Amino acid sequence: MNNPRQITTLRAAAVISSTIIGVGILSFPRYMTEAGNSSAPLVAFCGVLFSFISYWLLASLCQRFPQETLFVFSRRLIGRPLAAIFTVVIMLLFIVLTGLTVRQFGDVATTVLYKKTPIEATIFLMLLISLLSSRRNVVKFSYIHFFYLPLIVGSILVTILLSLKNVDMLNLQPVLMAPSLQFWKGAQEATYLFQSSFVIVLLIPFMEKPGHAVRAGAWAIFLSGAIYVLIVIASVGIFGAEETKLLIYPTLEMARSAAFGEGFLERLDAIFIIIWVISVYTTIYTTYYISAYLLHKLLRFRDQRMASTVLLPVMFILAMLPSNVFESYRWALHLGNAGMMLMFGYPLLLWTVYLLRRHKEKVTS
Repeated sequence: MNNPRQITTLRAAAVISSTIIGVGILSFPRYMTEAGNSSAPLVAFCGVLFSFISYWLLASLCQRFPQETLFVFSRRLIGRPLAAIFTVVIMLLFIVLTGLTVRQFGDVATTVLYKKTPIEATIFLMLLISLLSSRRNVVKFSYIHFFYLPLIVGSILVTILLSLKNVDMLNLQPVLMAPSLQFWKGAQEATYLFQSSFVIVLLIPFMEKPGHAVRAGAWAIFLSGAIYVLIVIASVGIFGAEETKLLIYPTLEMARSAAFGEGFLERLDAIFIIIWVISVYTTIYTTYYISAYLLHKLLRFRDQRMASTVLLPVMFILAMLPSNVFESYRWALHLGNAGMMLMFGYPLLLWTVYLLRRHKEKVTS
Protein backbone atom coordinates (compact mmCIF):
# COMPACT_ATOMS: atom_id res chain seq x y z
CA MET A 1 0.00 0.00 0.00
CA ASN A 2 1.47 3.35 -1.06
CA ASN A 3 -0.07 5.34 1.76
CA PRO A 4 0.34 3.59 5.13
CA ARG A 5 -1.82 6.18 6.91
CA GLN A 6 -5.24 4.80 6.08
CA ILE A 7 -6.85 4.44 9.50
CA THR A 8 -9.33 7.21 10.22
CA THR A 9 -10.12 8.54 13.67
CA LEU A 10 -13.52 6.84 13.54
CA ARG A 11 -12.00 3.50 12.63
CA ALA A 12 -9.42 3.78 15.41
CA ALA A 13 -12.25 4.45 17.86
CA ALA A 14 -14.08 1.39 16.51
CA VAL A 15 -11.05 -0.83 17.15
CA ILE A 16 -10.75 0.34 20.75
CA SER A 17 -14.47 0.14 21.47
CA SER A 18 -15.04 -3.33 19.98
CA THR A 19 -12.00 -4.56 21.91
CA ILE A 20 -13.27 -3.25 25.24
CA ILE A 21 -16.73 -4.82 24.85
CA GLY A 22 -15.94 -8.46 25.43
CA VAL A 23 -16.18 -11.52 27.63
CA GLY A 24 -16.69 -9.62 30.90
CA ILE A 25 -19.98 -8.09 29.82
CA LEU A 26 -22.01 -11.07 31.11
CA SER A 27 -20.80 -10.99 34.71
CA PHE A 28 -19.84 -7.30 35.01
CA PRO A 29 -23.02 -6.21 36.92
CA ARG A 30 -22.37 -8.82 39.62
CA TYR A 31 -18.88 -7.52 40.39
CA MET A 32 -20.06 -3.91 40.43
CA THR A 33 -22.95 -4.79 42.75
CA GLU A 34 -20.67 -6.67 45.13
CA ALA A 35 -18.58 -3.50 45.35
CA GLY A 36 -21.31 -0.87 45.65
CA ASN A 37 -24.75 -2.51 46.10
CA SER A 38 -27.31 -0.06 44.64
CA SER A 39 -24.43 2.34 43.85
CA ALA A 40 -23.09 -0.18 41.33
CA PRO A 41 -23.67 2.17 38.34
CA LEU A 42 -21.55 4.80 40.08
CA VAL A 43 -18.79 2.25 40.69
CA ALA A 44 -18.80 1.40 36.98
CA PHE A 45 -18.78 5.09 36.01
CA CYS A 46 -15.74 5.76 38.22
CA GLY A 47 -13.98 2.82 36.57
CA VAL A 48 -14.63 4.37 33.15
CA LEU A 49 -13.13 7.70 34.29
CA PHE A 50 -10.03 6.00 35.71
CA SER A 51 -9.62 4.09 32.45
CA PHE A 52 -9.72 7.26 30.40
CA ILE A 53 -7.08 8.91 32.58
CA SER A 54 -4.77 5.93 32.06
CA TYR A 55 -5.51 5.95 28.31
CA TRP A 56 -4.86 9.69 28.02
CA LEU A 57 -1.47 9.27 29.67
CA LEU A 58 -0.51 6.68 27.05
CA ALA A 59 -2.09 8.15 23.91
CA SER A 60 -0.97 11.73 24.52
CA LEU A 61 2.61 10.48 24.82
CA CYS A 62 2.38 8.44 21.60
CA GLN A 63 1.02 11.49 19.77
CA ARG A 64 4.42 13.13 20.30
CA PHE A 65 5.97 10.39 18.12
CA PRO A 66 3.38 9.93 15.34
CA GLN A 67 5.76 8.08 13.01
CA GLU A 68 6.69 5.33 15.49
CA THR A 69 5.10 2.84 17.84
CA LEU A 70 5.69 2.93 21.59
CA PHE A 71 8.20 0.10 21.30
CA VAL A 72 10.40 2.12 18.94
CA PHE A 73 10.54 5.57 20.53
CA SER A 74 10.85 4.10 24.04
CA ARG A 75 14.34 2.88 23.06
CA ARG A 76 15.50 6.46 22.61
CA LEU A 77 13.89 7.62 25.84
CA ILE A 78 15.05 4.95 28.30
CA GLY A 79 17.60 2.94 26.31
CA ARG A 80 17.37 -0.33 24.39
CA PRO A 81 17.92 -2.79 27.29
CA LEU A 82 15.25 -1.31 29.58
CA ALA A 83 12.82 -0.76 26.70
CA ALA A 84 13.30 -4.39 25.63
CA ILE A 85 12.53 -5.59 29.16
CA PHE A 86 9.30 -3.59 29.27
CA THR A 87 8.34 -4.81 25.80
CA VAL A 88 8.81 -8.44 26.87
CA VAL A 89 6.73 -7.85 30.02
CA ILE A 90 3.92 -6.23 28.00
CA MET A 91 4.03 -9.11 25.51
CA LEU A 92 3.79 -11.69 28.30
CA LEU A 93 0.91 -9.73 29.82
CA PHE A 94 -1.10 -9.88 26.60
CA ILE A 95 -0.24 -13.53 25.97
CA VAL A 96 -1.58 -14.49 29.41
CA LEU A 97 -4.54 -12.12 28.96
CA THR A 98 -5.45 -13.84 25.70
CA GLY A 99 -5.23 -17.26 27.32
CA LEU A 100 -7.41 -16.28 30.28
CA THR A 101 -9.94 -14.45 28.10
CA VAL A 102 -10.40 -17.42 25.79
CA ARG A 103 -10.69 -19.68 28.85
CA GLN A 104 -13.47 -17.49 30.28
CA PHE A 105 -15.15 -17.67 26.89
CA GLY A 106 -14.86 -21.44 26.93
CA ASP A 107 -16.35 -21.66 30.43
CA VAL A 108 -19.39 -19.62 29.41
CA ALA A 109 -19.79 -21.27 26.01
CA THR A 110 -19.77 -24.82 27.42
CA THR A 111 -22.20 -23.79 30.16
CA VAL A 112 -24.69 -21.82 28.06
CA LEU A 113 -24.23 -22.80 24.41
CA TYR A 114 -22.33 -26.02 23.77
CA LYS A 115 -23.05 -28.14 26.81
CA LYS A 116 -21.88 -31.39 25.18
CA THR A 117 -18.82 -29.91 23.47
CA PRO A 118 -15.45 -30.31 25.21
CA ILE A 119 -14.10 -26.98 26.41
CA GLU A 120 -10.80 -27.76 24.67
CA ALA A 121 -12.54 -27.75 21.27
CA THR A 122 -14.26 -24.42 21.94
CA ILE A 123 -11.04 -22.77 23.09
CA PHE A 124 -8.95 -24.17 20.23
CA LEU A 125 -11.42 -23.02 17.56
CA MET A 126 -11.54 -19.47 18.93
CA LEU A 127 -7.73 -19.33 19.06
CA LEU A 128 -7.49 -20.74 15.54
CA ILE A 129 -9.85 -18.08 14.17
CA SER A 130 -7.82 -15.39 15.96
CA LEU A 131 -4.59 -16.83 14.56
CA LEU A 132 -5.86 -16.73 10.98
CA SER A 133 -7.17 -13.18 11.46
CA SER A 134 -3.90 -12.00 13.04
CA ARG A 135 -1.96 -12.77 9.86
CA ARG A 136 -3.36 -9.59 8.29
CA ASN A 137 -1.81 -6.13 8.46
CA VAL A 138 -2.91 -3.35 10.81
CA VAL A 139 -5.14 -1.61 8.26
CA LYS A 140 -7.14 -4.77 7.53
CA PHE A 141 -7.20 -5.43 11.28
CA SER A 142 -8.98 -2.09 11.77
CA TYR A 143 -11.48 -2.84 8.99
CA ILE A 144 -12.58 -6.06 10.71
CA HIS A 145 -13.31 -4.19 13.95
CA PHE A 146 -15.08 -1.40 12.09
CA PHE A 147 -17.32 -3.95 10.36
CA TYR A 148 -18.41 -5.69 13.56
CA LEU A 149 -18.81 -2.70 15.90
CA PRO A 150 -22.27 -1.48 14.69
CA LEU A 151 -23.64 -5.01 15.00
CA ILE A 152 -22.26 -5.39 18.53
CA VAL A 153 -23.26 -1.96 19.85
CA GLY A 154 -26.63 -1.86 18.09
CA SER A 155 -27.77 -5.27 19.32
CA ILE A 156 -26.63 -4.67 22.89
CA LEU A 157 -28.31 -1.24 23.04
CA VAL A 158 -31.59 -2.65 21.70
CA THR A 159 -31.52 -5.39 24.35
CA ILE A 160 -30.79 -2.86 27.11
CA LEU A 161 -33.52 -0.46 25.99
CA LEU A 162 -36.10 -3.27 25.88
CA SER A 163 -35.01 -4.38 29.34
CA LEU A 164 -35.27 -0.92 30.87
CA LYS A 165 -39.07 -1.08 30.84
CA ASN A 166 -38.84 -3.77 33.56
CA VAL A 167 -36.65 -1.63 35.83
CA ASP A 168 -37.95 -0.81 39.31
CA MET A 169 -36.40 2.52 40.33
CA LEU A 170 -36.53 1.54 44.00
CA ASN A 171 -33.88 -1.09 43.30
CA LEU A 172 -31.47 1.68 42.28
CA GLN A 173 -31.82 3.63 45.52
CA PRO A 174 -29.87 4.99 47.25
CA VAL A 175 -27.88 6.08 44.23
CA LEU A 176 -25.07 7.60 46.27
CA MET A 177 -23.41 5.74 49.11
CA ALA A 178 -20.36 6.67 51.14
CA PRO A 179 -17.35 5.52 49.07
CA SER A 180 -15.58 2.71 50.88
CA LEU A 181 -12.51 0.61 50.20
CA GLN A 182 -14.74 -1.97 48.52
CA PHE A 183 -16.24 0.77 46.32
CA TRP A 184 -12.84 1.85 45.00
CA LYS A 185 -11.73 -1.74 44.62
CA GLY A 186 -14.75 -2.32 42.39
CA ALA A 187 -13.92 0.77 40.33
CA GLN A 188 -10.40 -0.59 39.95
CA GLU A 189 -11.75 -3.94 38.74
CA ALA A 190 -13.89 -2.11 36.18
CA THR A 191 -10.73 -0.62 34.65
CA TYR A 192 -9.45 -4.12 33.85
CA LEU A 193 -11.96 -4.36 31.01
CA PHE A 194 -10.46 -1.26 29.38
CA GLN A 195 -6.79 -2.29 29.40
CA SER A 196 -6.92 -3.49 25.81
CA SER A 197 -7.26 0.16 24.74
CA PHE A 198 -3.46 -0.19 24.72
CA VAL A 199 -3.95 -1.20 21.06
CA ILE A 200 -3.79 2.52 20.17
CA VAL A 201 0.03 2.29 20.25
CA LEU A 202 -0.14 0.09 17.13
CA LEU A 203 -2.69 2.28 15.35
CA ILE A 204 -1.14 5.77 15.68
CA PRO A 205 1.60 5.29 13.02
CA PHE A 206 -1.15 4.26 10.57
CA MET A 207 -3.71 6.95 11.46
CA GLU A 208 -4.53 9.71 8.99
CA LYS A 209 -4.57 12.17 11.90
CA PRO A 210 -2.32 10.89 14.71
CA GLY A 211 -3.12 14.00 16.73
CA HIS A 212 -6.68 12.71 17.12
CA ALA A 213 -5.62 9.58 19.02
CA VAL A 214 -6.87 10.91 22.36
CA ARG A 215 -10.15 11.93 20.72
CA ALA A 216 -10.59 8.45 19.23
CA GLY A 217 -9.97 6.87 22.63
CA ALA A 218 -12.40 9.26 24.32
CA TRP A 219 -15.17 8.28 21.91
CA ALA A 220 -14.40 4.59 22.29
CA ILE A 221 -14.03 4.50 26.07
CA PHE A 222 -17.13 6.55 26.77
CA LEU A 223 -19.23 4.62 24.22
CA SER A 224 -18.24 1.23 25.63
CA GLY A 225 -18.31 2.68 29.16
CA ALA A 226 -21.87 3.93 28.62
CA ILE A 227 -22.88 0.43 27.52
CA TYR A 228 -21.35 -1.13 30.63
CA VAL A 229 -23.01 1.44 32.91
CA LEU A 230 -26.40 0.93 31.22
CA ILE A 231 -26.08 -2.83 31.63
CA VAL A 232 -25.42 -2.37 35.35
CA ILE A 233 -28.40 -0.01 35.67
CA ALA A 234 -30.70 -2.45 33.87
CA SER A 235 -29.51 -5.50 35.82
CA VAL A 236 -29.69 -3.90 39.27
CA GLY A 237 -32.94 -2.14 38.38
CA ILE A 238 -34.60 -5.39 37.34
CA PHE A 239 -33.26 -7.85 39.91
CA GLY A 240 -32.16 -5.66 42.81
CA ALA A 241 -28.68 -5.55 44.32
CA GLU A 242 -28.92 -8.69 46.45
CA GLU A 243 -30.32 -10.91 43.70
CA THR A 244 -27.80 -9.58 41.18
CA LYS A 245 -25.01 -10.74 43.48
CA LEU A 246 -26.39 -14.30 43.30
CA LEU A 247 -26.59 -14.46 39.51
CA ILE A 248 -23.57 -15.87 37.69
CA TYR A 249 -24.37 -14.00 34.44
CA PRO A 250 -26.75 -11.12 35.28
CA THR A 251 -26.53 -9.61 31.79
CA LEU A 252 -27.76 -12.83 30.21
CA GLU A 253 -30.67 -12.98 32.67
CA MET A 254 -31.43 -9.35 31.83
CA ALA A 255 -31.57 -10.24 28.12
CA ARG A 256 -33.98 -13.08 28.92
CA SER A 257 -36.32 -10.59 30.58
CA ALA A 258 -36.43 -8.43 27.45
CA ALA A 259 -39.20 -8.96 24.92
CA PHE A 260 -40.46 -7.10 21.86
CA GLY A 261 -44.12 -7.35 20.98
CA GLU A 262 -46.48 -10.16 21.85
CA GLY A 263 -44.93 -13.39 20.68
CA PHE A 264 -42.68 -11.63 18.15
CA LEU A 265 -39.30 -11.51 19.88
CA GLU A 266 -39.53 -13.18 23.27
CA ARG A 267 -36.09 -14.85 23.36
CA LEU A 268 -33.66 -11.97 22.91
CA ASP A 269 -31.13 -13.85 25.01
CA ALA A 270 -30.49 -16.17 22.05
CA ILE A 271 -29.67 -13.20 19.81
CA PHE A 272 -27.69 -11.55 22.59
CA ILE A 273 -25.45 -14.56 23.16
CA ILE A 274 -24.61 -14.69 19.43
CA ILE A 275 -23.58 -11.03 19.55
CA TRP A 276 -21.61 -11.76 22.70
CA VAL A 277 -19.60 -14.44 20.86
CA ILE A 278 -18.73 -11.88 18.16
CA SER A 279 -17.72 -9.32 20.79
CA VAL A 280 -15.49 -11.89 22.49
CA TYR A 281 -13.86 -12.67 19.15
CA THR A 282 -12.98 -9.00 18.54
CA THR A 283 -11.45 -8.77 22.02
CA ILE A 284 -9.38 -11.95 21.69
CA TYR A 285 -8.42 -10.93 18.16
CA THR A 286 -6.91 -7.69 19.47
CA THR A 287 -4.98 -9.20 22.39
CA TYR A 288 -3.74 -12.01 20.10
CA TYR A 289 -2.71 -9.46 17.48
CA ILE A 290 -0.77 -7.35 20.01
CA SER A 291 1.01 -10.47 21.30
CA ALA A 292 1.94 -11.62 17.78
CA TYR A 293 3.09 -8.13 16.79
CA LEU A 294 5.40 -7.84 19.81
CA LEU A 295 6.85 -11.34 19.32
CA HIS A 296 7.41 -10.53 15.65
CA LYS A 297 9.34 -7.35 16.59
CA LEU A 298 11.34 -8.98 19.39
CA LEU A 299 12.45 -12.00 17.36
CA ARG A 300 12.71 -10.00 14.12
CA PHE A 301 10.58 -12.32 12.03
CA ARG A 302 9.92 -11.26 8.46
CA ASP A 303 6.28 -10.68 9.37
CA GLN A 304 3.90 -11.63 12.17
CA ARG A 305 2.50 -14.74 10.48
CA MET A 306 5.12 -16.98 12.03
CA ALA A 307 4.73 -15.25 15.40
CA SER A 308 0.96 -15.78 15.42
CA THR A 309 1.42 -19.48 14.64
CA VAL A 310 4.02 -19.97 17.38
CA LEU A 311 1.71 -18.38 19.96
CA LEU A 312 -1.29 -20.68 19.44
CA PRO A 313 -0.04 -23.70 21.47
CA VAL A 314 1.30 -21.39 24.19
CA MET A 315 -2.05 -19.65 24.60
CA PHE A 316 -3.94 -22.93 24.47
CA ILE A 317 -1.83 -24.36 27.31
CA LEU A 318 -2.31 -21.18 29.36
CA ALA A 319 -6.07 -21.35 28.80
CA MET A 320 -6.21 -24.91 30.12
CA LEU A 321 -4.16 -24.27 33.28
CA PRO A 322 -6.98 -22.97 35.57
CA SER A 323 -8.85 -25.93 37.05
CA ASN A 324 -12.25 -24.18 37.17
CA VAL A 325 -14.07 -20.93 36.47
CA PHE A 326 -13.33 -19.53 39.94
CA GLU A 327 -9.61 -20.07 39.56
CA SER A 328 -9.57 -18.45 36.11
CA TYR A 329 -11.38 -15.43 37.56
CA ARG A 330 -8.86 -15.23 40.41
CA TRP A 331 -6.02 -15.33 37.90
CA ALA A 332 -7.71 -12.64 35.85
CA LEU A 333 -7.89 -10.36 38.91
CA HIS A 334 -4.18 -10.80 39.62
CA LEU A 335 -3.38 -10.15 35.97
CA GLY A 336 -5.62 -7.08 36.02
CA ASN A 337 -3.71 -5.66 38.99
CA ALA A 338 -0.38 -6.26 37.28
CA GLY A 339 -1.68 -4.82 34.01
CA MET A 340 -3.02 -1.69 35.67
CA MET A 341 0.33 -0.97 37.33
CA LEU A 342 2.18 -1.57 34.07
CA MET A 343 -0.19 0.40 31.82
CA PHE A 344 -0.12 3.35 34.19
CA GLY A 345 3.46 3.16 35.45
CA TYR A 346 5.27 2.62 32.12
CA PRO A 347 3.74 5.64 30.31
CA LEU A 348 4.33 7.71 33.43
CA LEU A 349 8.02 6.72 33.37
CA LEU A 350 8.31 7.58 29.67
CA TRP A 351 6.51 10.90 30.22
CA THR A 352 8.93 11.79 33.02
CA VAL A 353 12.00 11.03 30.88
CA TYR A 354 10.49 12.87 27.90
CA LEU A 355 9.77 16.03 29.93
CA LEU A 356 13.19 15.96 31.59
CA ARG A 357 14.90 15.70 28.20
CA ARG A 358 12.84 18.55 26.77
CA HIS A 359 13.66 20.71 29.78
CA LYS A 360 17.35 19.88 29.38
CA GLU A 361 17.26 20.76 25.67
CA LYS A 362 15.64 24.11 26.42
CA VAL A 363 18.22 24.90 29.09
CA THR A 364 21.18 24.01 26.84
CA SER A 365 19.76 25.95 23.90
